[in-house]
This record gives sequence, C-alpha cells and structure tokens, in this order.
Amino acid sequence: MKFARTPLATLYDRLYCEPNKHALERIVVWLSVAGFLAHLAHIALARSMAHPPPIVAAAGQNYLSAIYTPFSFILFYEVLILIAAIPQSTTQSIATQFEIVSLIFIRGFFKEIAKIDFDALHIKEILPALTGAAAGLGMFLLVAIFQRLATRRRSAEMTPQLARFIERKKAISLVLTFVFLVMGAYAVFDFFREGAAIIERGSGSLLASKPAFYTDMFTVMIFTDVLILILSLMVSDRYELVFRNAAFVISTILIRFSLTAEEPYGAAIGLAGMAFGIVTLAIYNYNAALSNSS
Repeated sequence: MKFARTPLATLYDRLYCEPNKHALERIVVWLSVAGFLAHLAHIALARSMAHPPPIVAAAGQNYLSAIYTPFSFILFYEVLILIAAIPQSTTQSIATQFEIVSLIFIRGFFKEIAKIDFDALHIKEILPALTGAAAGLGMFLLVAIFQRLATRRRSAEMTPQLARFIERKKAISLVLTFVFLVMGAYAVFDFFREGAAIIERGSGSLLASKPAFYTDMFTVMIFTDVLILILSLMVSDRYELVFRNAAFVISTILIRFSLTAEEPYGAAIGLAGMAFGIVTLAIYNYNAALSNSS
C-alpha cells in the first residue's frame, strides 16, 4: 500500500512527534507554575497597597482568582492536543472537545468565585460559580461515558482510501494549528490592549470580560468537522457512519453555544450537547453489533 504523501502531512508527523509533545507539555507546566505565582504576587501587591494603580488593582483582591491563570495555559495545551488528535479518529477528536469544554466550565468557577465578597456573602452571588462547578462535574461524567463507548468500537481496517483520508486530516490539522496559534497571538495582544485600556480609564478588571478565544476556536472546529465529514464520504458512504459524523457536528455546535449562552442555560446546553453525542455513539455501536451478528 504505497501512495504519495503530502508535504503538510509529513510536516504534521514531524511537528507532533512524541519528543515534541513531551517538550510542549513541560513548557506548559512551567508556564502554568510561573503564571500562577505571578498572579498570586500581583494580588498580594494589590492587597498590600492602600491605593494601588489601576493595572495593579485590576488583579482583584481574591487569591482564588489566581487559579484561573494556570487553567488558561492548560486549556491552551488541551486545544493543541485536540488538533493533534484529529487524524486519529473522529470519536477521539469529539472526546477531546468534550474534555476542553468541561475544563472551561471548571475554570469559570475560579473566575466567578473571584467576584464574590465573602464578608457579605449572598447565595445569589455564589450560584454562578456553583453552576459552573456542577456543570463541569456532570461533563466529567459524560466524558467518561463517551470514552467508554468509544473503546468498544472496532478499529477500521486500513485501506488505501482510509490512509489517504488520514493524510488529508493531518494536512487539515496542520493548517488548524497555524490558525490556532494566530488566534492565540491575537488573544494575548487583546489581553495587553485591555490592560492598557484599564490604565487609561483608571479602573477595570482583567477578568471582567468573557474571553472569545475558545468560543471562536470551537466555531472553527464546527467548520473543520463539516469538512472532515465531507472528506469521509471518499472512504465510506454508509448511512450509519454519515449520520454519526453529522450528529457529532451537532454536538460541537451545541457545546459552542454553551460557551456564550447566559447561565444557567449555557451549562444545560453543554450537557445536552454531550448527551446527544453519547446517545449517537451508543446507537451507532448497537447498529454495528447488529451488523456483525447478522
């Protein structure tokens, strides 16, 4: 089974080889530690000054908000893992998307908890944080169920058509990596621009606005999933496979909406999107079992 490899697919193999993955993981760990300690020091400085400058006061007074920073680095790494997993299998890619959304909701807990005044605590103030934590826990369970269902699938037999399809997905993954890095660079630029705006206004919080980085990334993933769905028809046009992949696109759309919807609707939409993917995979596995037994 020989065919001409595309330059993008070859570059993908070099970029996402195991040594590079391990090196990236170490970098993310150290960045997370450095960001966490820097955020703690920033908050300590804000608390120690009677009248801190606006950019210092923007860090807030709650030490718990510092946990938000390392989670941001971890999420960045998880998205890269998602992109690297695209050529492996559709189910693995969807499972990684579910994992990322669950981490986003858990990270949201630390963002919401930083806004609470514990000296005059009201139950309504803590509800958004509790909603995010409960949604993240529920998503953790659904991710485990989805991954369990995914392991029951048989590996597809490698054919020339499937090998070419994997090569195309590697090329898509590499292009998506470039898009993601450009979006990440813009998000960092936007972060510093917001810091400059706080200095100019004389007030503000760096955690006040809802970042659009991950919502935009999931929007890109929707179109990526549709493109992969179309390309998969070259491998197989079986009804159940096309339906499964189309249903997974619906799951991606729902979890994308969950990131921008108002609470508690965002959490409900995210859980519904994951549940939809689980039911789809369960029915697909059941149909495959019937086909194998007949």
